[in-house]
Amino acid sequence: MAIERRIILALACIGIVFFCTNIVLAGTDNDVPSCYTANKIEHYSPAHDKLIYVLIDQTLSLDKSLQKSVLRNLSQILDPGTKFVVSEFSAFAQGRYLRVINTGVIEKPIPQDHIGDVVMTRLKNFQACLKSQKNYAKKLAVSGAYSSLSNSTNNLKHSDILIALKTVSTSVLQDSASEKLFFLVSDGLVYSSITSFYARRTLRHINVSTEIAKVKKSQLFGDFGGARVYVLGGADLPTITHGTPAQREGYRNPASLLALRQFWDEYFKHSNAKLVEFGEPALLTPVSFRKPSMEEAK
Repeated sequence: MAIERRIILALACIGIVFFCTNIVLAGTDNDVPSCYTANKIEHYSPAHDKLIYVLIDQTLSLDKSLQKSVLRNLSQILDPGTKFVVSEFSAFAQGRYLRVINTGVIEKPIPQDHIGDVVMTRLKNFQACLKSQKNYAKKLAVSGAYSSLSNSTNNLKHSDILIALKTVSTSVLQDSASEKLFFLVSDGLVYSSITSFYARRTLRHINVSTEIAKVKKSQLFGDFGGARVYVLGGADLPTITHGTPAQREGYRNPASLLALRQFWDEYFKHSNAKLVEFGEPALLTPVSFRKPSMEEAK
């Protein structure tokens, strides 16, 4: 009975820690408490080997279906050994700016060949902690992304996406993870002092080489450390109440869409990353750390 009471008390304490984390630890390097530290167990391997970095463009207001797609893709990829970062950017004006909303690590279980090194009662507490940790981390990441998506608006006049990308690429590059995934939620429409992809309230047909040259001249390429990149929200234009019928309906010329996709493909190549899919606006495949095998693709 005494042992059972200690286990119940330990789990209760873990639950309290997880419940309070968003108040106590928000804004630190890891908003998810460590089960290894809580149970005084040695780390037998790096806490994470995968990184998913989510960057949300607050100048884009997605419909409910696309918002759900963002949250679903984020939730399904969070497994043990994964670090997540949820961040947002805007126009560096009007009280909005680039910031990290939350970050955390879902720890790996103890390697099989080291399980015998841990006292049984402590091992049970640890295993229960890992389960709670994963659930908590998913809720934390998804709630942070949901909050950012809910507060996004089409009313902001500029989008400093290139500066934001260069800034966050440093964090992606410097992370120790061997597998890196960058999930960009944005329309991909640059509108800054460097260039603009708009013409008469709609997507203009850009010259890819010219626009890439502007980015190079402004030294705005980043280095994403070989990350796989997914973009959701590409060329998603809001409906308006004036202008031509095409403008009011948010029509996007296929040739202009192709040029936009080619620009971002080139941008990420120059920034040491691979653009896996550019959703226009929805993704057709789930975000993934690796290319699916032939069997999985069937």
